[in-house]
Amino acid sequence: MEGRPPGGTLRERVKDEALHRKVCTVQAQCDRRRPVRAKCAMTAATPSLPIDSIIVGERHRRDLGDIDGLAASIAEVGLLQPIAVTFDGHLIAGARRLRAVELLGWKTIPCTPIPLNLGQIVRGEFAENTCRKDFTPSEAVAIKRALEPKEKAAAKVRMVAAHASPEKFSEQAKGNALDKVATVTGVHRTTLAKAEAIVDAAEAEPEKFGKLKEDMDRTGRVHGPYQRLQNAKQAEQIRAEPPPLPGNGPYRGGFIDIPWAYEPNDENVAQRGVLPYSTLSIEQACALNVGQILHADAALGIWVTNFILLHGLHLKLMCAWGLHPKALVTWPKEQFGHGHWARGQTEHFIIAVRGKPTISLGDHTTLLKPPFHLVRKGAHSAKPVEAYEWLESYCPAPRYADLFSRYRHNDRWDCHGDEAPPHPLDIPPCLRRAAP
Repeated sequence: MEGRPPGGTLRERVKDEALHRKVCTVQAQCDRRRPVRAKCAMTAATPSLPIDSIIVGERHRRDLGDIDGLAASIAEVGLLQPIAVTFDGHLIAGARRLRAVELLGWKTIPCTPIPLNLGQIVRGEFAENTCRKDFTPSEAVAIKRALEPKEKAAAKVRMVAAHASPEKFSEQAKGNALDKVATVTGVHRTTLAKAEAIVDAAEAEPEKFGKLKEDMDRTGRVHGPYQRLQNAKQAEQIRAEPPPLPGNGPYRGGFIDIPWAYEPNDENVAQRGVLPYSTLSIEQACALNVGQILHADAALGIWVTNFILLHGLHLKLMCAWGLHPKALVTWPKEQFGHGHWARGQTEHFIIAVRGKPTISLGDHTTLLKPPFHLVRKGAHSAKPVEAYEWLESYCPAPRYADLFSRYRHNDRWDCHGDEAPPHPLDIPPCLRRAAP
């Protein structure tokens, strides 16, 4: 007896729940008299149905995923969970398991009858696939660590057997040990390797990388935390690099504060006394050979005013320097200044890059947060200390460049400009300003 009497269907022979329970009792008694089949991990009391009698119907999960891997797992450890069907043989949950055992050539499959009608099958399918808890990535890593030594030992045995009798070596017995471990955990071997790298780092340095493991397990996503781990490791290597020669580079990061002619009347001779320094036109700024002191993979913070930003003049500059804009950070000032249509109370710096610089993205936002500590407070073009701290934590480098500078943030900053703090090396001619 395989879950239904011969000569009729469940729909014809099982009319109600009471009768079905009686059928299951008889089935269990028959199964107890037979030895447990090696291909199935169910208990002897689990009823079975012929596979060709199960009515699959309309399913809402279209992608069944890696059925071959599931079939290999079932062939090795058995079917650990029966499929769920209605009393009249309609499939509720277990389409992947059903397809896998079909590939293995099974004729019957263990099942659990559920008292649902056809209108409730969709709810059953949804509950089966949503109200369960998958392994977290770190739990999958723990399973991998436990199984991997055994699988590698079994792989050596399989290799010897394959050479001895290749014609008797089944397809299910073949396969890489890591692939078999990944099949058991339900995680692709590449993703599993990334998850293990995060777990290794968190175990070695919990204060530094423990949050990555927590984020991975909380979200179930591995790639994002893994990328952050890789960036953190690259940042450590970059900061440990021999620093570039002061004044010459190549620099992986820095700031440039162009003396912009940022209002329309700045070029008016009658207005030259307004600014205490000489300005540069867009053409003069584009002619600066900034690229000669930048690393092939560099990020540069370019200070821009609202006028420059509004008219897109910075784009021509970055094009001339071979840089690409990536982010805009705004500095809200305590006091407003000059303006043409509105008095400016904000200034910005654009993160522009060339190559593929390493970025340590943490809690960096597009807004510099107060309180602000101005360098050379009261002087022209004074910038906040927080901007330098922002860039140091964002773009790792052994040394930074500050072009057209009037302040040295710390000994890792090389200052260039005719108002810069004294420097042991000459200022590159391309970065000098003419006298006002």
